[in-house]
Amino acid sequence: MSCTFDVIVPTFDNAHELSECLDGLEKQTFPSFRVLICIDGESPTVRQLLAHRMLPFPHRVLSHPKHEHRGRNATRNLALPHITAPFVAMLDSDVVPAPTWLAEHYEFLRTGECVSVGDISYVNIHENVWARYIQHRGKNKYRHGDLIPYYYLTTGNVALPSRFYHELGGQDEQMISYGGGDTEFALRLHKTFRVPVLFNTAALGYSAMNKTLEQALAQMEEFGRVNLPYIAAKHPDQHHIYGLRYLVGTRWLDRVICRIAQTKISSLLVGLLPLPFARLERMIVHVAVFSAIVRGWERHRSETLATATR
Repeated sequence: MSCTFDVIVPTFDNAHELSECLDGLEKQTFPSFRVLICIDGESPTVRQLLAHRMLPFPHRVLSHPKHEHRGRNATRNLALPHITAPFVAMLDSDVVPAPTWLAEHYEFLRTGECVSVGDISYVNIHENVWARYIQHRGKNKYRHGDLIPYYYLTTGNVALPSRFYHELGGQDEQMISYGGGDTEFALRLHKTFRVPVLFNTAALGYSAMNKTLEQALAQMEEFGRVNLPYIAAKHPDQHHIYGLRYLVGTRWLDRVICRIAQTKISSLLVGLLPLPFARLERMIVHVAVFSAIVRGWERHRSETLATATR
């Protein structure tokens, strides 16, 4: 029996979150779907959960040879040879979809070729500074049904025609460490298909942010060191993302901005958090994120120079 959607759920050693995600999938009002559960690494608790849980919907469990740890991009791509439905939906395993999640994605996709970017509502925004920040960044600056910049596509909750995913060969498996995988996929999607990317706030999922601001900034610094230089080299015409125009710019203003970003100013500002003034708090976190990216970028440049002079 063919389904309308293949739903890709990558998971890495998070059985409790995955169980809640599956609970949400069981309650979907749109019945025509199959779930492709893609396991990264050994993830013994996840495998134990799936071995004992009876799921009422069609599904397949996929994993890497020898249970390798390959990162989220390669893990999601495990589904590529198995996708047969006309549409594919991607859902992170720490996101619990609302009962109408898939139905709302279908409402957008059935009207014409597009990408439906769903919303994720963080249930702990009052306690978590990073959750509050990302709840108002990127696609979240737009309203339901708005055409959003293609580089705001996020694969934690998205649906699109399957042929796009097939023809692009999925996500870039060379990107193993944190950050930028969704953006790189969005850049190729835009260059190849020029398809509208729409924000679908009705296709809603819920999640609890499990990282602190300090952990998030450490990840952003690593992103600036590893994956951002990779994206910049692969897509040299895309300097409007992640402040690349400053990082690769040659103007005096670019150099001054990057030099300031490497000072302790952002750390001093972060020390003021949390703040009761939402816009000021977001501005401070935004500065801290850019500073972390700049630090990572400069580490990459230093490492590249050291390697070249050996």
